[in-house]
Amino acid sequence: MQMESKSFVALANFLVVLSCFVVVGHGNLYQYLDVTWGEGQGRILDNGDVLTLSLDQFSGSGFQSYSQYLFGRFDMNIKFVPGNSAGTVTTFYLSSEGATHDEIDFEFLGNLSGQPYIVHTNLYAEGQGNREQQFYLWFDPTADFHTYTVLWNPNLIA
Repeated sequence: MQMESKSFVALANFLVVLSCFVVVGHGNLYQYLDVTWGEGQGRILDNGDVLTLSLDQFSGSGFQSYSQYLFGRFDMNIKFVPGNSAGTVTTFYLSSEGATHDEIDFEFLGNLSGQPYIVHTNLYAEGQGNREQQFYLWFDPTADFHTYTVLWNPNLIA
């Protein structure tokens, strides 16, 4: 899908994650993002090289970038909480601002024990969504950390 050249602000809410790690190759995370909520559950560690986001029974955690990005590759290393996670949603989304915003959604839906885990995606262009898709995972996302990637360039979003 071709998207108009708007700058995006990276936003993320990780509500079902035991731990999520973001690693930067250059600079340090203190320069690039702000842990916006989570009462100590979102932390920058190892001199600014690693971001961890976690949850407990009361709250998750989240962060927002200081910069805007026109394109990029965004990797998430996520391990789901085992058992009944119905009512919780783990999300990573990129969004511009304004009434006609553009947005890329990547959401992991909670489930009842024994049901398949679902990844839900949606794209918004100029404020219009309705490009939703759902993918039933064929593996157990609670068994280990798995890497999920959003690749965004001038020609496609994958």
